[in-house]
Amino acid sequence: MTGRGELAQLISRGKRAVTIDDAESVLHVPADVAAKKLARWSELGWLRRVRRGLYIPVPIEAEQPERWSEDPVFLGDLVWGPCYFTGWTAASHWGLTEQIFRTTVLKSTQRIRATKQHLLDHEYIVEHIDPDGIWGVTTVWRQDQRVQFADPTRTVVDVLDEPHLAGGIRGVGDVLVRYLDEHDPMALIACAEKLGNAAIFKRLGYLLEALRLTQPTLITEARSRLSTGISLLEPSAPSSGPRIPRWGIRANALITKDDPS
Repeated sequence: MTGRGELAQLISRGKRAVTIDDAESVLHVPADVAAKKLARWSELGWLRRVRRGLYIPVPIEAEQPERWSEDPVFLGDLVWGPCYFTGWTAASHWGLTEQIFRTTVLKSTQRIRATKQHLLDHEYIVEHIDPDGIWGVTTVWRQDQRVQFADPTRTVVDVLDEPHLAGGIRGVGDVLVRYLDEHDPMALIACAEKLGNAAIFKRLGYLLEALRLTQPTLITEARSRLSTGISLLEPSAPSSGPRIPRWGIRANALITKDDPS
């Protein structure tokens, strides 16, 4: 059987990714032979190597096989699953932001060596999360693959917890405004309580007032859950700026109603 024939046999089951174990099992060859075959087919442009021992088939019609890639969400789930997608990736999916981000954001139960990662031509922010931390998620179909996305409420709470996952606190404000247009405001309180970071309530209340969002009940509920101490509005920015005692916040980033958010 020719190399093309063997590859066709390997991917005939409709798999969108192949491993050395797959080739060993389907082609009935030793692991070292299977590895050499996959590497050779990658050199020929029939496969693209995602990471060690993992490849994706390249469609025959691809004009530039060496640059062809898969959906970044599919690849992220393939490599770092069990995981869920959040931050601006989930916000874009749910229509909570119009900003375009090239980097895909996910949280994985695997141990992560570096937060910033690359697969093929895609960039990722990957953070570790305990298995019991995957809640408030929903199953989404990406082509023929089921993946997990933070639902709209968990998306908002995640970015209030870690504003850099929305591109910064202004991005969080944008997501919050759009969320409140269509979703239950009070769902944020229960979700934030479950996540367990009191700084979420501080940022939430401050943003509601700074953006002049008419949510008196939500503001009252957020204020009733404030902790002592001062939290940074923008954790990744220098710790300068005025203190806002009402919210226990250091306003180290400018948020106004006139901002794009």
